[in-house]
Amino acid sequence: MTTRAALAPLALTLTLAVVPAAALAERTDKPAMRSSMPTHVDAPRDHGDKPVRVRETDKSHADAHEKVNINTADVKSLMTLTGVGRKVAEKIVEYRDSHGPFKKADEIRKVEGVGNGVWERNRERIIVK
Repeated sequence: MTTRAALAPLALTLTLAVVPAAALAERTDKPAMRSSMPTHVDAPRDHGDKPVRVRETDKSHADAHEKVNINTADVKSLMTLTGVGRKVAEKIVEYRDSHGPFKKADEIRKVEGVGNGVWERNRERIIVK
């Protein structure tokens, strides 16, 4: 035979497992703990005849492993390099136009805004032809 005292810990465990934290907080006057688990999941919705907008993948992600010839690349292609935004890409093109084509890939470090970090992150992708 089991006694009430022996069942109390089991009842508490079951209560904690079944009763939501907010309901327990109401009973105990203590704030409910927030869970990192989502409380709901959004199911796909039927859009009827309305067109559904689908985001195209950013081309820079697709080009993340392609080689970039810094002597022929345009601003958009140069921006696929990690750490190279529009301004730096424009500076690379300006540098190339005023100083002539790069002879070696590491000469890109001469461009203002292209430091050793950008060079190291992209050295496998930067080529000169």
